[in-house]
Amino acid sequence: MPSQAMPEKVGRYSLIREIGRGGMGIVYLAQDPFIDRLVAIKTSLMPPPTDPEEFEAFKRLFFNEARAAGKLTHPNLVPVYDATIENGWFYLVMEYVDGETLREYGLESGLLPIENIVKIMFQCAKTLDYAHQNGVIHRDVKPTNIMINQRGEVKISDFGIAAVEDMAGDKFASSLTGSVFYASPEQLRNESLTPQTDIFSLGVVMYELLAGVKPFTADTDVGTFFKITSEDPMPVRSHRPETPEALARIVTKALEKDLGNRYQSCLQMASELSATFDLLRFVEEEINFEEKLNALKKIQFFKEFSGSELAEVLRKVQFVKYETAATIITEGEIEESFFIIVSGEVLVRKRGQSLAELQAGDCFGEMAYLGRTKRTASIIALGPTILMKINASVIDQTSLGTQLRFYKVFTRTLIQRLTHTSEQLSKFF
Repeated sequence: MPSQAMPEKVGRYSLIREIGRGGMGIVYLAQDPFIDRLVAIKTSLMPPPTDPEEFEAFKRLFFNEARAAGKLTHPNLVPVYDATIENGWFYLVMEYVDGETLREYGLESGLLPIENIVKIMFQCAKTLDYAHQNGVIHRDVKPTNIMINQRGEVKISDFGIAAVEDMAGDKFASSLTGSVFYASPEQLRNESLTPQTDIFSLGVVMYELLAGVKPFTADTDVGTFFKITSEDPMPVRSHRPETPEALARIVTKALEKDLGNRYQSCLQMASELSATFDLLRFVEEEINFEEKLNALKKIQFFKEFSGSELAEVLRKVQFVKYETAATIITEGEIEESFFIIVSGEVLVRKRGQSLAELQAGDCFGEMAYLGRTKRTASIIALGPTILMKINASVIDQTSLGTQLRFYKVFTRTLIQRLTHTSEQLSKFF
């Protein structure tokens, strides 16, 4: 088979198209007809050497990924299903990940939100820690080897040059270095490697995702080698000032050249990422609280509420989103909550007949709340709608002043609806 030609089949697998290409091989999308699933098949990029010793070395090197994967079973690692030789060519059959690598996800499509980067790095750190605990060092952690599937889950792939504990004496597997931009100082100096080499590489990836540039670059590989081994990168916040200081410190510690100052394990790094994520969520919730508070002040229902009363309400209510045609309330059901429309419109239906349309600022469900009775009508979303849902017990827990505000608005709403009903009835008399 010519090195550039795609075969129609590999074993039982039907090849569909090329989906990737690296230093060790070409990756194809393929179909497994026996169990009707898509798989990824990696083939050797060039035909194996004819010299028997070189052939065995090439074979060990290519199947190193299968050996490493055979020791690992983790939801965030791409599993290898099969490894085979056919007509002198080597093949690995792996899970097909429907997603994008971090190269496309974070850089070519623009910078990811900081919270997303923290989530991704946390998953990577936890996954690599699992590999380390099982005697496998990846040694080639870089954006193109980290995928994000359609569910937002990390999938780490390509253990082709991984160092596996039970094959430490294999000079063919242990003498290789991945991409120079992501290699650790000790890796470039061809020193004995520990799991901390993956921590450094992950730190480089994290820096790049945050800053949009690599931390160590030069016009030549020799220049890049020197910067990685001898120079500190520009602070990540000089590229992206909104990066939290705690997160910037994590990047700096991961990129320490001195192993004693670098994270001792990926688990330690994951722990600090988790703490940073909690901090980001707290800040985000505080921002969202202020945004929601300002939004409530513009809603007619809350026109007479003071700022403190609105804040009290906001801390106890629930916001619910409904899509077009979704049923919000069903006629005849018993529930003690009522709703205020934050955005969108709803339709009121009774016994299959359309009665009215309600808009942002209107409330509904207050009759069932006040009387603890069955719903007298159904409510359907006319388009994407955001509602504030308030349970009876929530109002009972608010201050007396806030409760009185609610009852005042309810009374005014009921009077308006009774007046409207009377006007409609008068047309028939």
